[in-house]
Amino acid sequence: MIRSLIGHLRVSKKIRELLKGTNLTSDLYWYDKPLNEFLGFKGIKKFMEFRKSNEKDGISENYDIKPLYFGKPVGDGLQQSGATTWNYVKLENDPVIKGDETCRILEEASDVIIEEYRKNLKNITVHPDNADLAKNGEWSGIFLYGVGGKKNTKFEEGFPKTYEVIDKLPISKNFGFVLISRLKPGTHILPHCGSSNLRFRYHLGLDIPEPDKVKLRVARQWQQWETGKAFGFDDSFEHEVVHEGDEYRVVLIVDTWNPALTEEEIAILDNPLFHRFGKA
Repeated sequence: MIRSLIGHLRVSKKIRELLKGTNLTSDLYWYDKPLNEFLGFKGIKKFMEFRKSNEKDGISENYDIKPLYFGKPVGDGLQQSGATTWNYVKLENDPVIKGDETCRILEEASDVIIEEYRKNLKNITVHPDNADLAKNGEWSGIFLYGVGGKKNTKFEEGFPKTYEVIDKLPISKNFGFVLISRLKPGTHILPHCGSSNLRFRYHLGLDIPEPDKVKLRVARQWQQWETGKAFGFDDSFEHEVVHEGDEYRVVLIVDTWNPALTEEEIAILDNPLFHRFGKA
């Protein structure tokens, strides 16, 4: 724990320098409070208080991440972002986007991505959040980029063209991942909010044999997938998936930077310090 706190002081100093003079200083929340309330010794005090509580961030622990703090989201997830960890409260964007440049790039490459996915079915494993979020079924997949932006190099040989397409996109490596996501028939992904509104999640349909029997709710909007078609959504809004069909649903998930962010903000948030912040 002492090593974590010393590391926190070092990271805090560098983050404070990065945020100086930007809106991020006051408007970027970590869990339930502005990030600047956790920087330096103020953060250590909060971490020590948190150690005395029984609260924990169970989803983070699914990825072997142990936060030094946990707090309830500041948004309700329906009217505004309910991001559970990183919430830039000044961001305003539609929860769902269709037909933009990222959708176009994914759709134009859909045939080759589908071909590579079908050749790698043996690599599908159970999703880390399956036990917590998948009711009456199973959520599984293949992580091409893991949490923290680490490329899963063992899949490069099997997905060479897919990686080429992904690397053309503004991937949010600090706050997201890239995943081929498979859902077993009958599965209900329970309502939940993603960890950050700094990212924007795109889905490309890879195998949607029953488009009328599987659907996604984002806030109060219901969406359906089509094979070879893409859309994006802010997964920090409450969302859930209902699969009432008889065959697997498979999509490619790609987390990019939220399009409402400025280039200056992205350049700051892309620093690996933000992924390391507040972890034991």
